[in-house]
Parts: sequence; structure tokens; C-alpha cells
Amino acid sequence: MARRSTLPHSGDGRAFPSRLAGRTGRAGSTARFIVLASLLAVVPVVLATIAFGQLFRASERDRVDSRLALASRLALDRVEAAQADATAAARSLAVERAVQLALARRDTAALERAGYTRGTLTVTATAAGAAPPARQTNAVTRTVLVGTLGRVDAAVHMGAVLARIGRQTHTQLLLAAPGGEWSAARPARQPHDVHVRGVGYRALRERAAGRDVVAFVPASDIGSSVRHRALLTLAAAALTIVAIALAALLLAQRRKLGTIVNERRSPVALFGDVVAAAHDSRALLPVILETAVAAVDAAGGRVQWDGEEIASIGSAVRPGGVLTYPLDNEEEGTDRQIVLYPQPGGFSSAQREVAAALVAQGRIALENARLHSLIRRQAVTDELTDLANRRRFMEVLQQEVARAARFGSSLALVLFDLDHFKQINDRCGHQAGDVVLSSAAAVMRARVRETDLPARVGGEEFAVILSGTDLEGACAVAEKLRHDLSEQVRVPIPDWTVTASFGVAVLHEGESAEFLVGAADRALYRAKDEGRNRVCTADTEPSAA
Repeated sequence: MARRSTLPHSGDGRAFPSRLAGRTGRAGSTARFIVLASLLAVVPVVLATIAFGQLFRASERDRVDSRLALASRLALDRVEAAQADATAAARSLAVERAVQLALARRDTAALERAGYTRGTLTVTATAAGAAPPARQTNAVTRTVLVGTLGRVDAAVHMGAVLARIGRQTHTQLLLAAPGGEWSAARPARQPHDVHVRGVGYRALRERAAGRDVVAFVPASDIGSSVRHRALLTLAAAALTIVAIALAALLLAQRRKLGTIVNERRSPVALFGDVVAAAHDSRALLPVILETAVAAVDAAGGRVQWDGEEIASIGSAVRPGGVLTYPLDNEEEGTDRQIVLYPQPGGFSSAQREVAAALVAQGRIALENARLHSLIRRQAVTDELTDLANRRRFMEVLQQEVARAARFGSSLALVLFDLDHFKQINDRCGHQAGDVVLSSAAAVMRARVRETDLPARVGGEEFAVILSGTDLEGACAVAEKLRHDLSEQVRVPIPDWTVTASFGVAVLHEGESAEFLVGAADRALYRAKDEGRNRVCTADTEPSAA
């Protein structure tokens, strides 16, 4: 006995009266039908576009914040090194006997000869009472007093160094005086929005060497990226509406000819399915099949997708005469296709044209669903590692905290940071660093369960949300991850082993998601303070490497 799907098809119900078919053939009815189908699509598409616009902005801001954190961290390292160089140079010149004698005699010419400039380092000696050198922009300065005789100033110019870091991280950097226009109300180490001379920026401020190290990105850059991605969403939405309107027109024309008969569901119900499945390729396929079968009054059909039969309706009345159309851009040899079975009389030329046109619109709808899925994934996924990004991580953590509070289940969080990752970037380049981050992500995916969420929350910092897991289980996962990272992640540096420091915390009654993150973060920093390459918990003593 031939297998039949539970999907309804055109031969399963009572025929439409000819009088009704005549009414639907009127131009006004056809126009109303098309408008109704389009309106059914517009509302969810508009809502989806607005929602994705907000997701894009939040996701882009998260990406910018990660770049700012990396840039400020690199800049701080350079500033601290420059401060040490300036201090050493100033002290070295200050102890020279010739300089001390020149200061005592206030010998300006001798002091000018004693000063020097080497690369980015400038050292000057100034007698007591003389005006000191002006403080320079983007320079780290150190002063050594030579008793009451005078002073020696050393300045390291950071402009070229900061510019190079900015190019690597796609940010801008500068050294600003504390309390200046770049010092926003928010404390240091927190990304914030700031306006300087009427221009908006996303900025991150760190304090080093008596100066504010500011990493910033123009707000217009964030808006431009969001607008670009929003345009893609609008284009996909437009394709959805056009595809549904054209499909409505085709169905209306078929009803006008009186060839769509014996159907159980109205076109409005069919288009309800189309709208509901507009952003899901797998859900669209049965709807496309059912619409095509009804439109050409076929005996049945099936959809094959990557070698799998996704949906089927009815059965073939005879083995030959089927219509086969590809559902992707491949015209030959594709395993993504729709097959329509003919009635005993076969398909007419008009039916073949209608089927071809309808399947073409189906391909547009499928492509739109693919683009929609891609855009949505980009909004919640880290581009480099393909893990959840910080935005997605916080959304899921909030949901899991609410679920744990409601059902009384356990919830654990693991945070870890790759040790000495900056040295990998410095010695091997950022491309090698990206490979290490991608390899670490692969290790995480292989180790955690499908119900867990691995995420990259910034730079070389990662997180895993472990639902239904207590402290002992979370520590076991962290230890296995620590071992896997050292065994499986390779660096092109002789005798270098990749290690990581872990912080583990579990949710207690009444605690929030933010509190849980803070507890795990404090445990992570304790692991670093106690020698790295270890697992520390928010509640117990650390386990040594």
C-alpha cells in the first residue's frame, strides 16, 4: 500500500462550487486576496526587523568593547614599559658628574649638550629656577630631581606605538591628562559613551603613569556597521513579502481558472503557514510542497533535501510523467528538489508553467530564510571562534538563572583566561593568536555537553554555562578543559605549553546572574594571582596545577 502523508492535498476534500470559483475570479477579490497575504507577512517581518536592529546594535557594541579592552591592555603594557625606560634614562643622566657640575654652575650650553634624543626617547637636564620642558601630548614623562640643583626629565613619545596598536585592533588611542575632556563620569575600565567637542565616541579609559590611556572608536563607525546589517535584513524582508505576494497571485489565478478544487484548507491558512515558516528553511519545505501540489492539482509529491525525504503528499498514480524542479541554484545533479506526481491525465503546459513559477518563488523564500538564519547567527555568534558572543552569553545566563530559581535546579559557571596570551601575539603575530583562540574554542565544543553553552566573552577570556551541574561537577569540567587545552592547542614557540586559569562558581538561592559572573571572575583572578594554570572556586581552596 502506498504511504501517505498526513498533510492535506487537493484531492482530499469537497469540491468548491463553480459559483464560488467564479466569484474568486473577480479582479477585486484577487486584489484583496493578495493584499491579505502580503499583510500577513508584513507584521512579523517588521517586528523581526526591529528586533534584529536592536540585536545588531548590541552585538556591534559588544564587538567594539572587546576591541577596546584588547587595545587598552596592549597600550598599558607599552606605557608601563616606556615609563620604566624613561625612569632608567633620567636616573642614568642625573648621576653623571658632568651633568651635576653643569647644574651647579647653571651652564645652559653644557646642559643642552648633555641632553639627547634616541628614537622615541628624549632626555633633558634643567637647572633650578629654569622653566621645565613642556609636557608633550602622547608622551610618557619621568622626572628625577638632582637635590636642589635642578632636574632631569625623560620623555618617551608614544604616538607611533599607539598608532600601531590602533591599526592592529581597529581602534584609536591617546594619552590624556586626568580630569580632561576624555575623563567621563564613569570609572575607569568600563566601556562608556562620551562626547568630545560635539562628536560621540565609544571609549575605554585606563590609568597608567599618571596619564589616562584612552582607547576609542567613533560612534559613527558603530552606526555604519549596524545600518549595513540592517539593510541586509530589510532586503531579506522585502524578498519575503514579494515571494508571498507572487505566490498569492499564482494561487488566485489558479482559483480563477477553477482548477484548485477539493482542498481542505483555504489559501489564507496556507499563507499562515508560509508566514510562520518564513525564516525556517526546514519548515518552509512542506509548505512549498503543499502549495505546489494544490496549485497544479497534482496527485501528490515529495521534497528531497540533502538525500533525505523531508515531506510527501499522496502517491504517484503512474510511474512516469513526474515534474522535478531543483530547490537550490544547481540545475543538474542536485539532491535538493521537489517532485510532483501527475493525475491520470498528466500535466498540461499551463500547469507546468505555474509549477515552475511557484517553485522559483519557493527558491527565493528558501534563500531568504537562509539569509535570515545567517544574519541572526551573526548577531549572537563570535566571528572568530563561532562560539556564542558576550551578548548571547548574558541572555542565556539570565534565562538559566530564572529556570534554576523556578525549579530549584543547580547551575554553575566556568570562566577561564588563556595565560600569557599577549606573548603569543607579540612573538608569533595576531594571526597565530587567532589560531590559538579558534583551537581553544574547538576544545570547548568537544568537551562540553550539547545542553551547555560555551562562549567567548572577550579577548582571550571564555565561559561555559553548565545547567544542572553542582560545584564538584563544574570543577571536574574545568580540570578536563585545562588538561585538554595544554594537550591539544599548539603554539609555534619551542617548549611552549598553552595553559589557562579557571574560576568556577555555582548559583545560590537569591543570587542574580551578575553576582554569579562576579563570583566566577573573582575566582579566576585568584587563580592568576596564585600562579596561573589552575582551577579556583568561589567557595573552596584552589586545586594546584
